[in-house]
Amino acid sequence: MNGNPIYTAQMTAEQRYEAALQAALAFFEKAGYTVKDGKLVSAPKGAKLEYTVNIGAGGSGDHPSFLLLKTASDALKTIGFTLTVNDIAQASDLYASYQSGQAEIWCAAWGATSDPDMYQIYHSKGSTNYYGIYDKELDQLILDARKSSDQTYRKGLYKAAMEIVMDWAVEIPIYQRSEVYTVSTQRVKVDTLTPDMTPYWSWMNEVETIEMA
Repeated sequence: MNGNPIYTAQMTAEQRYEAALQAALAFFEKAGYTVKDGKLVSAPKGAKLEYTVNIGAGGSGDHPSFLLLKTASDALKTIGFTLTVNDIAQASDLYASYQSGQAEIWCAAWGATSDPDMYQIYHSKGSTNYYGIYDKELDQLILDARKSSDQTYRKGLYKAAMEIVMDWAVEIPIYQRSEVYTVSTQRVKVDTLTPDMTPYWSWMNEVETIEMA
């Protein structure tokens, strides 16, 4: 907060938890919320003390972010803020909630490549700009990236574009998924598989090098 780290290396888990709560209160206060005796007592115009977040966890909490949200909900409740976690069983219902603009907060997974086209999600005229971002500078960066075949140049534009997206505070990246592959050593020579596979470069990218056992 204010340029100082929230945690220190010497803190215990309990001290870190308390430090996080105090930081949250400070962030809320800076956003215009009223804090009294360590609790939020009123919200600024256009905001509330209670929000609902939709997450498609199959109705059973089966999602990497579900426990994070529940833990955050429990913590926020102690400082006077209610975050209701709505675990939606059917994926189609989750999609409908954010595509219609009815969801206040929602969790979803985007597929991306190491050199993505950001137009669809982040451009003001993008077909899946569910965030409702309308930013002329962001639009121009996305269009400039589309016009160039220089990957290094595009990388710089993407970085600047994502900084604008983060400044809008409409999206918080939570995790990066890694793929897991199970291979039978009786059928495949594993030393011919692509080494150091990533979500962006799998065995399919070098399928011609694989040999059967």
